[in-house]
Amino acid sequence: MNYKVSRRRFGQLALAGTVVSGLSYLTKKALAETPSLNIVGIGSSPIINTDQTVITEVNTTELVENTALTSVSTDIKPVGLVLQSLMTGKAQVLTDKSTPLLEPNEILSGFTSLSNGTLVVAITPVAISRRQPTPSRITFLGTPVKTLIVSGLKPNQQLGSLLGTNDGRLIGLVGKKNGTPPIRLVDINLQTGEISSISKVKFLEDERVSNLAECPDGILYTSIVGAYGETTLVQLDPNQKKPIRLGQLKVNGQAWNNGLQSLVCSTTGQLLAFGAMRYETPNAVFIVDKNSGNMTRLQDFDTAQITRTRA
Repeated sequence: MNYKVSRRRFGQLALAGTVVSGLSYLTKKALAETPSLNIVGIGSSPIINTDQTVITEVNTTELVENTALTSVSTDIKPVGLVLQSLMTGKAQVLTDKSTPLLEPNEILSGFTSLSNGTLVVAITPVAISRRQPTPSRITFLGTPVKTLIVSGLKPNQQLGSLLGTNDGRLIGLVGKKNGTPPIRLVDINLQTGEISSISKVKFLEDERVSNLAECPDGILYTSIVGAYGETTLVQLDPNQKKPIRLGQLKVNGQAWNNGLQSLVCSTTGQLLAFGAMRYETPNAVFIVDKNSGNMTRLQDFDTAQITRTRA
């Protein structure tokens, strides 16, 4: 069947194609040239090594191939932490066989960068056996690697959504291990790992809150997730205590339905969300309009959580 396209419609289609092509070009250009978009992701991967400590840099495709080859082995322990650059695609695998950074019965519950550039992860045990799990902890991915046991948590609680603040503090969200409320905002002592509640901000008892981001102007943002994954962007104002709802997140007019993996703010004040719609893969980085909640896909990024590097 032949279709006739009017000159006006042809122009619209041609323009649309140009816009898509231009957007792709601008995305690559922004990632390559904009300092505010220096983003690193973290995930986990089972790996085998014979050295006590291994820190290697590999190409992303090499990492995928190696993981596929070794994942069939029965002697895969410990689990490796994988750092990956959004800009270059290079990955760095970190593991310590004597004191594993991440064990098979643990999850990465938080990831951030401190004001001095040090990357920090929160590691939470999950109950899969009767043996006593290792305690919740925060690990500083510096040289050398440093780990602090988190104190002040109840047995059914986890620390997640870490955020290194502009003034050098480390804060996070504490809730139940299944992600359900009540949620509280806490300060984490960088020397002892002890947590203390930040009373200036209060969440409702039934609100599922996740992710923390701070922009250069000092304003904090988080997200509230509904029963069906609908996600609302929220501003935290310590002067008002009650969170300020800004708008429901959406992509191409469709409501976002799966919460977020991460929320970060660039050095220019641009809010970036990270995640994927329900039943979709991989995760991707999105630009967020703070006023409307509209999200524009920037680039796919196959990792678990992200943060903005400061080094």
